Amino acid sequence: MRFELTLLGTNSALPAYGRFPTAQVLNIQEKLYLIDCGEGAQIRMGQFGLRQAKISQAFISHLHGDHIYGLIGWLTSLALINRQEPLDIFAPEGLEEIIRVQLKYTGGLPYSLSFYTIDPSRHSLIFEDKRVAIFSLPLAHRIPASGFLFREKEKARNIRPDCIEAYQIPFQAIPGIKAGNDYQLEDGRLIPNADLTLDPPKPRTYAFCSDTAYHEPLIPLIQGVDLLYHESTFCDDLVDIAAETGHSTARQAATIALKAGVARLVLGHYSSRYPSLEPFLLEARSVFPNTELGVDGASFEVPLQGRG
Repeated sequence: MRFELTLLGTNSALPAYGRFPTAQVLNIQEKLYLIDCGEGAQIRMGQFGLRQAKISQAFISHLHGDHIYGLIGWLTSLALINRQEPLDIFAPEGLEEIIRVQLKYTGGLPYSLSFYTIDPSRHSLIFEDKRVAIFSLPLAHRIPASGFLFREKEKARNIRPDCIEAYQIPFQAIPGIKAGNDYQLEDGRLIPNADLTLDPPKPRTYAFCSDTAYHEPLIPLIQGVDLLYHESTFCDDLVDIAAETGHSTARQAATIALKAGVARLVLGHYSSRYPSLEPFLLEARSVFPNTELGVDGASFEVPLQGRG
């Protein structure tokens, strides 16, 4: 049961040095969720073997062009391959107007397209299905921007096969036991659920935090997540520019990761001022050792963590 992030683009405003603007796909149990859609996102999906038909929800952090300019091309390409399944887009106010006016003059879509407005100032549940609950994360940027927290839903408890045989448990009783019920034998004895089942694997979590300045109110919202993607547009040599433009340095991203007690940090959203990414990694690891560079095409899997 996969929980895997694939980076389609990791640069900031300008594509440079083989790095495309921001876009990612998160695979949760073989359902794909698109996060931002910078220019060239659909090209990267094809290059990295991602099945676009499995994407039914897209989450857009804010309306700067490097996070949305790939969207209209992707939507119309889906039309060309005759997509019929509905598509939902979650974004701050204004994106629907941008897309609808383009579709008005370039043609419609053969599938249903629904927009859901995010309030970037609030931390709230914005979507859920049987696999995951997704929350908005208020960020600190020049325009309203929202991060996203993906929290896998807890699975049912696992019934012990030896108990099924030992207590001659009928098939129809198993769903209730997996849901947490005790089981009563024909002689009246009550077998506690804890003796019949094993804890399910721990639910996995991913937090996307881009674009944002250093913002400590994020810390309690992402506490202990398994995987954190935090923008690092600059290194500390340009910390003043980071503050002026509503961005973070690699050291600041690592500081957030450290204070939030996350398991793993992935850097991204690099400025085109930097041909090499090695300074980002060195700077971040000096604060938070379990840091990795996000590069286009890289995948980061969160494995099942055994039984709680």
